[in-house]
Amino acid sequence: MNREIMFPLTDYQTKTLQFIIDHIDEYRFPPTINEIQSKIGIKNPGLVHKVLLALEKKKYIVKNKGMHRGIFLTEISQKMPNSKHLIKKKAK
Repeated sequence: MNREIMFPLTDYQTKTLQFIIDHIDEYRFPPTINEIQSKIGIKNPGLVHKVLLALEKKKYIVKNKGMHRGIFLTEISQKMPNSKHLIKKKAK
């Protein structure tokens, strides 16, 4: 999918957010920390948690700390034009 991030993020944040969106699009549920770690190529799971915390602070996601696969896209995605998530589709 060709999509463009609407707000500035670090490289890890962009890759992580895009992976979460793509995973939810494909499987209809969010990825685990281990799946994110494997896909993004991050060796330390603590860094994944830091990236997710940054995405949560920037209001891209909400985490439910007591829930397995507890990563949710925020309502901001509902307000973005041409997008069902947080990402605006790029014109081809």
